[in-house]
Amino acid sequence: MNSSQQYIDKLCEFRSLFPITNDKIYLNHASTGPMSQRAKDAIIECIRVYQSQAEFDFKTYFEKLRISREIFARLLNAEPQEITFTHNTSEGIYIALINLPLKKDDEIIVMNEVFPAVRYVVQYNFPELQKKFVNLCGEDPVMTIKKHLTPRTRAVVIDHTQFFTGEMIDLYPLSEFLKENEIYLVVDGIQSIGAIEFDTRKISVDFLACGGGKWLFGPGGAGFLYVNKKNFKILKRLHTGWLGVDWKSFENFETSPPLFNDARMFEMGTRNMLGISALTEHIKILLDFGLKDVEKRVLNLKKQLRIGFNELKLPVITPENEPQSGIITIKPENPRQLYEYLCNNNVVISLRNNCLRFSPHFYNTEEEIETLFALLKKYN
Repeated sequence: MNSSQQYIDKLCEFRSLFPITNDKIYLNHASTGPMSQRAKDAIIECIRVYQSQAEFDFKTYFEKLRISREIFARLLNAEPQEITFTHNTSEGIYIALINLPLKKDDEIIVMNEVFPAVRYVVQYNFPELQKKFVNLCGEDPVMTIKKHLTPRTRAVVIDHTQFFTGEMIDLYPLSEFLKENEIYLVVDGIQSIGAIEFDTRKISVDFLACGGGKWLFGPGGAGFLYVNKKNFKILKRLHTGWLGVDWKSFENFETSPPLFNDARMFEMGTRNMLGISALTEHIKILLDFGLKDVEKRVLNLKKQLRIGFNELKLPVITPENEPQSGIITIKPENPRQLYEYLCNNNVVISLRNNCLRFSPHFYNTEEEIETLFALLKKYN
């Protein structure tokens, strides 16, 4: 069997894990990822345990968490102790900002085009901080941040990939500039992680928050926060609780162990084990396929979409400059009508800001994209 056939067989094997492919062309991973069979099985196993014995035994519970933390860390080329489980991106952003050594009237620069998950956390939870919202899309991020720096600037908060246009911020030069100036970088990675390979050893961010519900296939209500280990000693130790410590058993609570000295300290209490178990399986799928191969397929499918949209003279608003995300957005005439037409033909996409957003994943096929364009030609 030649390597090309082996690759096709591999793709078919992974595609078969997602039942949604049986009756839909699903190009909506920037909105919500569909559940795989492996994740469903993991949830069912949790439910079986809850029904038969109410909870996991102590040893099994913490062993499952240990394995999941290691797998989450592999996704970012991070260390397990740099990962804390969260429920969503918003919680991760909040934990990051509340724990930085910021003082009253310190200033944070926030990317103006962030998703509301970031904007609301920043705007309403930190009244003592000065917030400066700055447009970064279509701009050189380093030069733009330079223009807005003041002696009080302590942190920058951005979306790695802009949720609507799909424009991706080039993080490496920005992270290096901020590191040189001792300014913290807090990143919302939900529209990148799972589609685009990300290496925390090559791009030095201080925090990266990610919910699991999009490119990681979910389920919603499970996510993680990466905390760069160089910051462990300066964090305030807020948003901590009784499960942020190293319990040896749940039989004696007369003594209180100290908090972990790493990201694990931020896990306040009972964790979403169903969500963590399912998300672990989804990350394993991506790791098994290979993160480089995932990114290559996503970007190739996006390129196929761009070529087809251009041929049909459908205006593409997603920029072509590097780096590229998995999102491509068009602005057709009568977008709602076209959206409903595609939905009625089992093509799942998003209607956003009077535009149509497409977001293919690695298990999508070139044939599905061809089917999409056959529908578009028929529509026109």
